[in-house]
Amino acid sequence: MGEEQLRQAVDAAMLPIVASLAPAGVLEAHWLPDRGGSPVVWIRVATEAGRVAVESYPWVLPQVQVILARLGLSPEKVLALRMEVTSVEAEDRLFE
Repeated sequence: MGEEQLRQAVDAAMLPIVASLAPAGVLEAHWLPDRGGSPVVWIRVATEAGRVAVESYPWVLPQVQVILARLGLSPEKVLALRMEVTSVEAEDRLFE
């Protein structure tokens, strides 16, 4: 899979990821490639308590991996996926 195909597959996955994780408090998601070119998915929730909760759910990472796999991301990239969770609350504290 070329870089452009990878970008398109991961871009296409962001909306379904947010929709499927919204009941867990996920507000938005975006991705950036790491140094090796594997995607790192960033998930944003409202509060720090929500961040801790989402990080504790064992099904969140597999859910994201399934969505990415369905949209054409190679198995190697899916297994190498890293996921980070941040909160609006923590981001607001950065600017205080």
